[in-house]
Amino acid sequence: MLQFDWEEVDGVAVAAVLATGSRPMTDGSLVCDQIALVLAAKAVVMRVNHDTDEVIVSLEDAAAMHDADWQTLGQLAEIVSRRLGWCWVGRNYRGYLDTFTIGLEGVDPAYSFTGAASRLQCARVTRIAA
Repeated sequence: MLQFDWEEVDGVAVAAVLATGSRPMTDGSLVCDQIALVLAAKAVVMRVNHDTDEVIVSLEDAAAMHDADWQTLGQLAEIVSRRLGWCWVGRNYRGYLDTFTIGLEGVDPAYSFTGAASRLQCARVTRIAA
């Protein structure tokens, strides 16, 4: 799941959000093969283990995201220039670590990425009004 110490990126501003294999589903939701939160020289990269649907999160060299497969992910443009906050790792009832959630500029969860059908499903986390 999380393959590095999140403290390395906590508080760092996101310079770009890139993805491979992004596409809408028939219900209008967004899925991607990989998502990279580019932070300058490094990038937080999320991908799915195709055998278990677990979300793998690694810190990689951002220069690797410059090939033609990586495209700007406009649906998450509002993350650009925001600072990464806390992160959470979610486990399903079968024991698989198939959800990764990030906060921006603090401890409130903002975006969640779930591994399903070998793809990343993307969701905004919103509060429920009282």
